[in-house]
Parts: sequence; structure tokens; C-alpha cells
Amino acid sequence: MEWKAAIRDDQGLLKIPKRWLHVHYYEALNILFRFENAIRVFLYAILKNEYLDQWTECSFAIAGGEQTTIRGLAAKRIKQADNFGYLGFDIKAPLMHLTSGELVELICSEAYWPKFRGYFKGNKEIIKNKLLEIGTIRNSLAHFRPMKPEDIELVKQNIRHTLIAVEDCLNNIFTQTLRVPTNTAEPWYQSISVIGTKDINTTLYYSANEDWVNVQLVFRTPILDTSKFGDTYYTYRLGKLNSPALLLTHPTLCKHVTCLTERLSYPYFKDNDKLAISKSLNFIFLKSVLAANAGEIARVFSDVALKVTEECDLLSQDNLARGSLIEPASGNSWWRKKPDRNEGEWMHSCAELSRPYVSADPDEYWGEQVMFSNDIVGGCPRYPWMPEDISKIEDPFGN
Repeated sequence: MEWKAAIRDDQGLLKIPKRWLHVHYYEALNILFRFENAIRVFLYAILKNEYLDQWTECSFAIAGGEQTTIRGLAAKRIKQADNFGYLGFDIKAPLMHLTSGELVELICSEAYWPKFRGYFKGNKEIIKNKLLEIGTIRNSLAHFRPMKPEDIELVKQNIRHTLIAVEDCLNNIFTQTLRVPTNTAEPWYQSISVIGTKDINTTLYYSANEDWVNVQLVFRTPILDTSKFGDTYYTYRLGKLNSPALLLTHPTLCKHVTCLTERLSYPYFKDNDKLAISKSLNFIFLKSVLAANAGEIARVFSDVALKVTEECDLLSQDNLARGSLIEPASGNSWWRKKPDRNEGEWMHSCAELSRPYVSADPDEYWGEQVMFSNDIVGGCPRYPWMPEDISKIEDPFGN
């Protein structure tokens, strides 16, 4: 048998062998993959903020009427997957091990539907029927039964009907761009906005609907040591902030936050070739949860800021030291001359400062902040609990 491969031409276009499946099968895979993972993230966000650190204990009935919890069902399937751990990715996030049908049962169950009802434009029976129709077509694809192009159109229509408000919710969780006004008098703002040290400053952002708050801690990466080789090459010993360690060492923070993402700034030189780089840590809270627990959360953030500064000072004095939150990392800069020109530019590599998501991380850690993610359901390049991108990034203009 001959497994013919697709060929990419000089323009980056793929030429697909005629014997491959018709294109609507690939469209179905793309749509259903995104739909199911968007539902997972939405379900997590709602249950996490309703039940905090007990959200995985939510119970529901699976096929056959057997009652189980999210944690119990996921643990069983994770154990089964570990038998073939050399295949695929090691995924421990509980919701990644629930099927689309089980996700629907959770949402539409008598116990939890009141928590989700406000995000669906229709009664439970209609919404559940539309979701089950999507599941039926999903099962046809998963079990390699033939599908009609019209089936894909039904999936698109049902997703539009069921996820109108869900998509708004996801966009607000993923994106906060409005600065919380500095004259905000609410106690949660007053207690958190003043937190900072020489290494960390705090800025607060709202989502578009102001239901979600991003407590953004900007960590100014310390340059612990610099070595210069001629005039065109530098190496650095840098202080790396381990983002998920903040959650693992501060259970109160992990209990109340919905998610934590990070993003590195682009490195640049300032003040006589001194490297400048920072890491933004985005702690996303449902505002009502943040407000109800503001005093406790503010104390944790204050402790974090002081601990970070303490450990940065330690590492700057002791080359062999390592803290619980700060650890050493390497970076370098080099001068690159542009081809066929006398001009050049400084290039920088500080990738070690990033902390990608790994399976041992808490469910609240989502890794690198997703950019250009207005269309979470249809175009997100990476969903939570995934160690790599699933697609290329599409900018806001569709390029």
C-alpha cells in the first residue's frame, strides 16, 4: 500500500493527493476539535468559580446511569492512557479526559444546569438536543463513518445557536484590555493595586463586560551576571520566575484564581547596552470571587512580591543558589549584520525564561498567554492544557 503525502509548493500551498479524503472531513475535524475544547474551557471556568478547589468533585451520571465525579472518571482514564505513555502527549488535566457527551451531561444535569443556564439562549431541552446532534456527527467522524457535507453545515449552525453567549464569556476570560480606573474605590482594587517592589509592579485590567479582572504582575527580569565577548556577543545569567510555582506554593491563590498565563516582553538594550526584559503574569479572576476574598488574596500577592525580591537578591549574591520561585536561566545577545548592507541589528535569545505548560502543572496554569484570540471557539491557536500550538496564529485582520 502507498501512503501518499501532501506536498507544499513554493507559495506555501498544499497539494493534496486525489486519494485523500474529501475536504469536508478535514473541515469537520477542525470544527469539532475546536468546539469540544472550547466547551471544556467554558465548563472549567464556570465550575471552578462556583466550587473553587472542589470543582473536580462535581458528580454526574455517565452512560449506564453510573454516578461518578470528574476527578474519579479522569483518574481512571489517565491510568489507562499511562499504559501507552510513549504515544502522544502526557495530559493530566481532568477535563481533557471527558468525552463531548459527558461534557454535555455535566452542563445539562439537574444539579449544574442552573450554573450554566445564563450562558445559553434557549431552554435546556433545546440546547441539549442541539449539543447531542453535534455529538452524533462527532461520533461519525471519530468512528470513521461516512459524513455528508450537509452534516458539517448543521454542526456550524448548532454551534452558532448554542455558543453565542458562551463565546462572549470565553472572550472575556481570554482578553482583558481595559485599565481598571485608578479612582476605583472598591476594597479589592485598593488592596491589590498598591502591591509592588523593585522587581514587580501591579496593574489591573477589566474584561469588556468588567466581570473578569486581570491582576497583572510585571516582573522585571534581573541580570544576575553578564559576560562580554568582543563588541558583538554577550551571555547572561538571568533570574527566571517560575510561574506555576506561584500557584503550587500558594494554595490560597490557586484556590481562587481562574487561570494564570505568562508572556515575555521582547528583549532590548537600554542604558549603555544593558539588557531589559520583563515577564507579565496574568492572574485572571472572576470579579465577584476576587471581591469576596480580596483581603486574603492581597496578602498572598504581597507575600509573593516580597519573596520574589528576596530570592532575586539571593541569586545575585550566590551563583549556585536557587529559590522556590526564582531560578537561574541563560540568555545571549549578538550583533547580526544585514545581508548586502552595512547596517546591522542586535538579536537576543532569552527563551529559557519562558515556562511552558507541562502535565504536572495545576489546572489553573495555562502557559503562554494567547494573543490575537478574539475568536476563541473558531480560531484559537492554543487551548489550555495543551503543550503546543494546534494551528498558526491568525492576526486580527485574518492574515
